Amino acid sequence: FIPPKMWAAVEGRPIVVLYSPGFAAKQDPALFPFVRDKFKRDFSTDMFLVKHVGWEGESDALCSWGGALGLKAYGVASLGPGYDHSAVPNRHPLVIDRENGAFYERQWERFLSYSLKRRANVVLIETWNELHEGTDVCDSQEYGRQYIELTANYARMFHDSVVLPKTGPFANAKQVEWDAGRADQLLGIGLNNSGDGLMEPREVTGSP
Repeated sequence: FIPPKMWAAVEGRPIVVLYSPGFAAKQDPALFPFVRDKFKRDFSTDMFLVKHVGWEGESDALCSWGGALGLKAYGVASLGPGYDHSAVPNRHPLVIDRENGAFYERQWERFLSYSLKRRANVVLIETWNELHEGTDVCDSQEYGRQYIELTANYARMFHDSVVLPKTGPFANAKQVEWDAGRADQLLGIGLNNSGDGLMEPREVTGSP
């Protein structure tokens, strides 16, 4: 449905992103070569295949959905404006406050603080119009063009190879840690219970 002139592409190869494999009963290692072969025959070019973590088989890059909950900095980075699926029936409540755009700005600024050597060359924005989960950045009655303008601003910085200074209490730390016995203390690493990969504390042989 998308004409080639409008493809998001890497060296002429359109970017194809796979969602989580968690909905598949099993995986077949022959899947990716089969799909590439069919794609070449249909479109006279290979694809730039980006797989979500958990997929078996060779791909061009790795990503993780869930960027709307916070930056996921894999080979292809993903980020988003926040999350709120309160309007969806029968879902456990999960809200990541947009903070009037401040949350989105922090994810971009964290990404842009990475060195150019470490930084991904592709960024996925989650999502354009998934209004029911509150991850939209499109023009809307609620937010107008706020997130389009924010995206344009940070995308320009990304394309201009801007590296922002690191901020926060651990910006210059030589060491960070997480200790289950001191989980209430700020030691530089935290466990974020953000909906995917739920966790709860346990004691094993007397240790937290």
